[in-house]
Amino acid sequence: MAIHGKDVRISLLLSLALISCVANGADHLAPRRLLTNLCTFDVTQHGVKAGVGQCKQNAVALTKVWVQACQSVAPAKVLIPPGTFEMSPVLLEGPCKNPIIFEIQGTLKADTDKNAYTDRTWFAFEKIDGLQVTGRGTFDGQGASFWSSSKCVHQNNCHLELPSSIKFCKVTNTVISGFTSLNPPAFHMHVVDSTGFTAHSLTITAPDESPNTDGMHISNSCNVKVLNSKIGTGDDCVSVGQGNTDITISGIQCGPGHGISLGSLGKYKDEKNVNKVLVTDCKFTGTTNGARIKTWLNSPNLKATGITFQNLVMDMVKNPIVIDQEYGSKSPVPSNVLLSDIHFRNITGTSISDAAVNVVCSKTFPCCVDMANIDLVYKGPDKLPEKLECANAKLTFTGKQNPAPCPCRQ
Repeated sequence: MAIHGKDVRISLLLSLALISCVANGADHLAPRRLLTNLCTFDVTQHGVKAGVGQCKQNAVALTKVWVQACQSVAPAKVLIPPGTFEMSPVLLEGPCKNPIIFEIQGTLKADTDKNAYTDRTWFAFEKIDGLQVTGRGTFDGQGASFWSSSKCVHQNNCHLELPSSIKFCKVTNTVISGFTSLNPPAFHMHVVDSTGFTAHSLTITAPDESPNTDGMHISNSCNVKVLNSKIGTGDDCVSVGQGNTDITISGIQCGPGHGISLGSLGKYKDEKNVNKVLVTDCKFTGTTNGARIKTWLNSPNLKATGITFQNLVMDMVKNPIVIDQEYGSKSPVPSNVLLSDIHFRNITGTSISDAAVNVVCSKTFPCCVDMANIDLVYKGPDKLPEKLECANAKLTFTGKQNPAPCPCRQ
């Protein structure tokens, strides 16, 4: 049987990919993986060790094996196998030659030495196209070792000094799924300067008293989806910060926590506008807030437009619907964040506050808000009627309204 030139080239390419994979210390390639030339780098075969006292050594070893995987001529997977591995801060950086997978099956425990954190991040993924972070393992930030030193326990106007667990910076076409984030010193995850980012099927957990432990904070990013995850933490389940466009948050079970928030916006001078945020089909259980928008007094001029909260269920939530444009400081200067095209639709459930809807907009830029099919029943200790509190806003009502509509104070 004659072998044509094209067949020879294909056979040669597959052989070279396999040789490269073995030469880089990758494990056995299953037959189904030969079709995609996926090389797996088990970190325990490259110097990462279980047990105590291995933080710095493990961080060095993981960084080295990441570089090998990142430069692999075939798509690669870095595998954290079952086991418990201590880890100092690491930067896993691209660009990589091919899409790359980081799979966590075991537990990674953060270094509890505060002096080890020079960049306020434990795990950083940066400048990577085609990243997947997956697995059923756990990123354990060991936050209890840090929280007592936080300056953000009882105040809004503080600088976040403790490290976040996981940061995704300047990544594109990224999917993260399956794993657990447990007890971070500060944010569980921070997505910044990224495009095409999808998170789904995550478990994000910290005590309700843990300070500034936002489940996921998104800033300066485009086309981000946070889907079908369980988030219970000490701050916002998801917070959408400045500079974002086209953000979708759907199927989140939120609680405990501070709800799902747009903002806070306007704290810093160089912030950028926000456009097109959709929060849909989520349930809030025992949270401080539900659907919330918050902007700082005396802010720079900003715009946030196309914001929709819809199909939400509140279960014993303190403040189910909130717009707070007097957030964060005692300045006499109103917020300069212009809110427009704002919608709250199909929001039902129970509130432990009689003021189930609280809308306080800016005196400089009064906001127009669409309220459609709101039914929030007060379940607090006192026999009080539900009420809507409103200032500096024009509300448009359609469908059922509980609490009942009332005029806004100016």
